[in-house]
Amino acid sequence: MSVHPGNLSGRGPLGLKKPRDRQPKRRKSVRKISAKRAAYLASPERAAGKAHMAAVARLPCLVCGSWSEVHHEGKPRSDMNVLPLCPRHHRREFGPGAYHYSPSAFYALHGSSEALLARVKQMLAAAENDCLAAWF
Repeated sequence: MSVHPGNLSGRGPLGLKKPRDRQPKRRKSVRKISAKRAAYLASPERAAGKAHMAAVARLPCLVCGSWSEVHHEGKPRSDMNVLPLCPRHHRREFGPGAYHYSPSAFYALHGSSEALLARVKQMLAAAENDCLAAWF
């Protein structure tokens, strides 16, 4: 066998690898949702929270009165403690007036978390009364 001038080890090419005889072990499947999470998603508490968030999403923004999206408020997070905020007053990328840009500055301008949640409760009661008045 002749040695290639660039081959310093003096050995020939290694060739192709031999195929493996056995199949790789199959991994166990992981449940996408835990049993606790699945129970919560099927609970009446979750259904009530979704209905409450839908009602809050129909309210105007607390700050400017334009259309809104739902912002979860407080810790621990709950679907019953949500605020209607427009993207300009909610999302970080809109700058200093937005909640996620600076929550402390937002509270200094617009009131405490408790006061904002109380306003939402009043707005929901007023919207419900207006809805009932329209029926009669």
